[in-house]
Amino acid sequence: MRPIVAVGDIRTGAGPKSDIRSAWTVDGSGRIDENQRVNRLPVSGRRHVKMPLVRRLLQGLSRSCRRGPAPYGGMVASLFVAGLVASPAAVRADGVQLYGQADVFMGVESNTSPARGYKWLVDSGGMSTSYIGVSGSESFGNGTRAVFAIESFLRPDTGASGRFTGDTFFARDAYVGLSGPFGRLTLGRNTTPFFLTTLMHNPFGDSFTVSPMITHTFRDVPTIPGVSNLGVKGDTGFSNSIRYVSPSFSGLKADIVYSAGQERDSGVDRKAGRAIDGALSYGRGPVSMALAYRNINLSTAGDGHKQEAWQIGGSFDISVVKLQAQYQQSAERFNNSASDVDRKTYQLGASIEAGTGKLLFSYALSNISDTRAATSGKRESVSFGYLLPLSKRTDVYSAAYHDALKNPTGNTQTVGTLGLRHRF
Repeated sequence: MRPIVAVGDIRTGAGPKSDIRSAWTVDGSGRIDENQRVNRLPVSGRRHVKMPLVRRLLQGLSRSCRRGPAPYGGMVASLFVAGLVASPAAVRADGVQLYGQADVFMGVESNTSPARGYKWLVDSGGMSTSYIGVSGSESFGNGTRAVFAIESFLRPDTGASGRFTGDTFFARDAYVGLSGPFGRLTLGRNTTPFFLTTLMHNPFGDSFTVSPMITHTFRDVPTIPGVSNLGVKGDTGFSNSIRYVSPSFSGLKADIVYSAGQERDSGVDRKAGRAIDGALSYGRGPVSMALAYRNINLSTAGDGHKQEAWQIGGSFDISVVKLQAQYQQSAERFNNSASDVDRKTYQLGASIEAGTGKLLFSYALSNISDTRAATSGKRESVSFGYLLPLSKRTDVYSAAYHDALKNPTGNTQTVGTLGLRHRF
């Protein structure tokens, strides 16, 4: 089966125009292949970009960034691009590649809160996150290499950088490290295994617009001001982090990230942002499974806020039908136990071959337990979609998504999309 691409994000708002995160290559068994950067052609068809072409592409990007409305984002982008163009050594290094993807959709969104209404959209990230990146490596021999990647999210609907206004410029990935027979070790900003596990075992991957499991886990829908309804706290990538990915042992692989958080040396919130995030995955033949864990310190003003979460997921590919399921549990704890929150989330999904494309279905249910009477105790979401490849790198898609907060009733959101995604 040809590899498919799933892309995702973390949102801070309730609508599809908030922010969007990472993209990763998923092979036919549902396993993530991090030996290939996302959206590249298979090795046999992969092209190393020559210097004149790189210079023209990057100079064009530089001019676009300088014309953009965000002066600081444009300045950073221009300096980044100018540095690459001015350094022939960057392109002479082993395996340096420029790559990315663009995903834009048109559609309609309706909400019942804070006021009932609907709006027409031309937006980014209906199925995947738009981004541009540069990665490369240098061989030391004996299979050992130095590796690096710097990748930035884009919003093609407005031409802005980042997943949302104020997002870190290289939020998708920014690291340097080593890879070899021992595995892969990277330092910097790293995508987390918990996020990758979440996108692996649901049919809509990491779409923050129409994937029920992603929206229940990483997209916030507050029911009362100042109270988050986010299933799992923390971003889909950790800054100030170290990540290790083991080699595969007969299909079994370990992936772990540690973040130093905000790197404070004193105070009641000295450990704020510190986190450990890991996953153990297995994939062989038609079966793939993963178990993920996250523990993060979210302390603010000494409130003792922490969250612990775990998730198990699996996929079974029986030729024309791929069945997927996930279960997730999270527990938030505070010094004041009246603020504690527990969540349990279930997801069932299927991908069915239909013509030259795929029919997609996913249903997610979250039960939320806390002491706040105004907070919804239940969240229910369902999505239907169709994905049609036009070529190896371009596809068109359509999806319908319905999300409802209940007990007591909160916002009900419905989204319809028709979009185009191209990888380069």
